[in-house]
Parts: sequence; C-alpha cells; structure tokens
Amino acid sequence: MVMINTDDGQAVAPDMQVHYAKWKSWEQALREDIAPNLQRAADQLRDNIGLQTEGKWSAESGPQAFATKYKEYLTEEVAALEAMAKNATEFADRISDAMDMLMKNEGDAAGWLDKEAAKIPSVYISDDKQAALDEFAKHPSGANLARLKRYRY
Repeated sequence: MVMINTDDGQAVAPDMQVHYAKWKSWEQALREDIAPNLQRAADQLRDNIGLQTEGKWSAESGPQAFATKYKEYLTEEVAALEAMAKNATEFADRISDAMDMLMKNEGDAAGWLDKEAAKIPSVYISDDKQAALDEFAKHPSGANLARLKRYRY
C-alpha cells in the first residue's frame, strides 16, 4: 500500500488523506473563522443592546415600548449567535476526534463523524421555545400550539 504524509508528518493511505485534508480544512475554518465571527457578532449585538437608552428613544411610552421589544429581540439574537458559535466549536472538536480515529485506523471515522454531526443542533431553539415544544409534544392542544407560536426561536 502506498502511504502519503499529512501536513503534520503522519503517513496515511491516499483515500484516508482525502478525508483528512477535507476534515482538516473544515476544522480550521470552524475554529479560525466561523466560531470567532459568530462570537464577534454576538458581542457587537450585546454592545448594541446597551445603546438602547432613553437618550436614543426618548422617555415617551411608545418609543420606550419599542425599545424594550427591540432589546428583547437583540438579546434573542445574541443567544442564537452564541449557540451557533458553540455548535461550530463542538463540531470542530468532533472533526478532530474523527481525524484521530482516522490516523489510528479506529473504526469507521466518517460514519462516526456523520452520527456526531447529526447530534449537534443545526437550528437554535431558545430554552423557552424548547419548553413550549416539549409541552406541546406531551399535551397537544390549541392553547399549547398558541403558546408555541409566540417564540421566534
């Protein structure tokens, strides 16, 4: 069997190198670009929440009501972005584990990675919405469906 060296000097079979190179690029992108950019966006939105003051919106009840709702929306967005950053980092960790499996020739690394990826949520769901979903699943009713529809996330 012909062996090829990876960038860190380990020898792998050519078909393994394809997986290794692809996974390495994914892991790098997730750790160096995607997760940090998501976290930066969350941090910027969090800063924006602090700017929603009476000085910006006035003390009148209408603008203050809007400002309150807008802060709630921004808070939900921050939570969603932070969850996406966490999920990206978790997936990078699973990719790293799969690359280790590949290098040690332990089982079906690609199949294992597919299963692990399926466990990581692809869509953010707030705790409140998850509670509403759980309640609806236990007790399907019009009232619980109406409660569920109140949540964006």
